[in-house]
Amino acid sequence: MKDANKRKKFSYLCRRMKYLLSILCGLVLFTSCSKDDGEEPQQHAKRTVIAYMAAENTLSGYSQLDINEMIAGVKSISKYDNMIVFVDRANTNEKPFIIRLQNNDKQPADTIKKYEQDFYSSDPEKMKEVLQWVMTNYPADDYGLILWGHGDGWVIMKDSVATNRAFGVDNGENKMSNQGLWMNIPSMRVALKALPHSFKFIFTDCCNMQNIEVAYELKDVTDYFIASPASIPDTGAPYDKIIPDLFNYNDVQMYQKTCDDYFNVLETEDGHLPMAVIQSSQMPQLAQATKTILESIYNTDTAIDMDKLIYYWTYDANHPDNTKERIMYDMNDFLLRHAQTADYQQWLKAYNQAVVYKKRSDHWQWHESRSYTQYADFEVTEERYGGVSMFVPLERYKETIFKYNELIPKLAWYHAVGWSELGW
Repeated sequence: MKDANKRKKFSYLCRRMKYLLSILCGLVLFTSCSKDDGEEPQQHAKRTVIAYMAAENTLSGYSQLDINEMIAGVKSISKYDNMIVFVDRANTNEKPFIIRLQNNDKQPADTIKKYEQDFYSSDPEKMKEVLQWVMTNYPADDYGLILWGHGDGWVIMKDSVATNRAFGVDNGENKMSNQGLWMNIPSMRVALKALPHSFKFIFTDCCNMQNIEVAYELKDVTDYFIASPASIPDTGAPYDKIIPDLFNYNDVQMYQKTCDDYFNVLETEDGHLPMAVIQSSQMPQLAQATKTILESIYNTDTAIDMDKLIYYWTYDANHPDNTKERIMYDMNDFLLRHAQTADYQQWLKAYNQAVVYKKRSDHWQWHESRSYTQYADFEVTEERYGGVSMFVPLERYKETIFKYNELIPKLAWYHAVGWSELGW
């Protein structure tokens, strides 16, 4: 135990030192000129990857660290490809801006657009505006999107800019605070669907985003959805390694190497980071297979038992042992326990066609204020682990902080698998 505490303290000191160094580096990186809207569109590239960095919140201090890692990563990509980063962080002296990262020691971060006014990066209309501008000015054969920021998966409160949960909280006051507005996933889908191009991949450097509900919502705007079902380390992805991965034009190598490099990130001392990749074209078949197996389970009055199932998050942060607030259960583990063997094996074929890659960890969710032990009351095995969470409506959610049974109908997955037809 003492050795573990020493490791955690050492890790924390290392992160603080990296953070201070990132501030010093930032003074050099952003002295470049602004090209802004008058610039002619660049030469057509093979791939443009856009990092949407929603950092006007408690993650602001980590933004420069990750930009520095991205700069290291672009040294391994073609000079004809584009690595573009939109940045909105908690700095009263700074408006949102867009930079292009290049293998150029004198000017590695070229500011290509500065916004005159601050705005909510969690506003889906602003996200659409930013991404469309990049696609117009940095055209390519295909595009990738990195979602950088806080994430709470599918949970939403209302349409448009949500008042709670989902992605990219922005406090609107340039403070390091998470008391602000979020973007919910259906609103994100509408914004991304309106763009002139879809994405080869969406890689989410956010907590708890590999839900089947999120992946299904975004299935028409990306070929691959790469994310973790669990909470990620505060320092985020190792971009010096992952940026070259994302510019690999062999799809399988691209997503496998991305997951492998994030899985092996050293910040999660008590376990690796669970990861999974969903191939969007297979989502309709998986939805139909899930609808069929759920009908078999619920129409035979199978007793639903969630005890000791794999789960990835609880929203009752003050009482992490409160089982009523556990909502993100492993999809495969739930169906393995409750379905008949033949039904499960049939469903598993569709699942394996959709979830094309996954990395299993025995533990997750460790950072400064929480121990992974709150996620140690279940066993993770190769057979049980699926890498993707799914919401299961339960009577106990009538007593929870958020009324999850009332929120889930806002997601397309709820209707695709027929939860309402099963009495929910």
